[in-house]
Amino acid sequence: MLSRVAIYLFQGLFLTGCLLISPILSFAQTYSPESRHNGPYWSPDGMNIAFSAAYGSGGYNIYTVNVWTRDVQQVTNHPANDLYAAWSPNGRNLAFYSDRENTTGPFPPDTVIYNVRGLYETYARDGYRPSWSPDGRTIVAHFRGEKGNYEIYSMDRRGQNRVPITDNLATDVHPRFSPDGERIVFVSDRDHQPEIYVMNKDGTDQTRLTNSSAYDLDPVWSPDGERIAFISNRTGTFDVFVMNADGSNKLRLTDSLTYDISPVWSPNGEQILFSSNRNGFFDLYVMDADGNNLKRLTSAEGHEYYGSWSPDGNRIAYMSTESGEPHVYVMLSNGTRKRQLTR
Repeated sequence: MLSRVAIYLFQGLFLTGCLLISPILSFAQTYSPESRHNGPYWSPDGMNIAFSAAYGSGGYNIYTVNVWTRDVQQVTNHPANDLYAAWSPNGRNLAFYSDRENTTGPFPPDTVIYNVRGLYETYARDGYRPSWSPDGRTIVAHFRGEKGNYEIYSMDRRGQNRVPITDNLATDVHPRFSPDGERIVFVSDRDHQPEIYVMNKDGTDQTRLTNSSAYDLDPVWSPDGERIAFISNRTGTFDVFVMNADGSNKLRLTDSLTYDISPVWSPNGEQILFSSNRNGFFDLYVMDADGNNLKRLTSAEGHEYYGSWSPDGNRIAYMSTESGEPHVYVMLSNGTRKRQLTR
């Protein structure tokens, strides 16, 4: 039987001591995560990291781990899969996806959109994760609409007043609010190829920013909202690029014969973290925002990926298979003092 997936909101984390889960959206999807851990996602105060894990033979649940004490709290407890947690800006709520039984639409993609073999669900991780507006009043996510294609929907912080803000016969996915909350960047194949677009928060003025015969994916805003980093295989394999927020001045920052993926801006906008398998395993690298001063941060006998800066930029959380199955690790932003947080 087809599993049912929904976005849920967990309220009162670390404040009430009890779980209060209110359903926001519902949709149907089949999904089989490749790893036993999924994440990591920093809390706004930088004290905790949210992640998903499937222990034993059960499904995925949402957990949090304290960065300093390594104390783990289980946020959800359900036989279904709960994945891709997103902290509200005030740190009091977590929105996440779940395949618990529900019959209400709209519906999400049945498969990972634009998945590239061997990339560790890069696009699913970032794309499925709900995006909060900076003021915490609005959430956007993509779903399969009434026409059978994938549209971007907006809803209030309680999941009500849900409306589609894109409307066409193409695939519109992976929305992300700009730092000022006025614009949304997303990926669409409305011109027969996955390209990066931007629109106003209400869906107006949808503008195409990239134009190539390859895949342009994984767009992320710079902290000041003036630039967008993304990945593209327009030169063969995937490299990291950057452009102005209006699509001008596109620059290729990496030049590798392998995969350079998952760019993440440092909080001060001066550096970009990314993952690359240029040395066999996937490792984390950092470079200046103009592509200079490339530095390799990890070199373990395993894959390091899903790098994420702490809010103050002093630490980096990431996934690593160094101990076998993927686990959440944290290190200083210079690559030292690596610690495994999950077991």
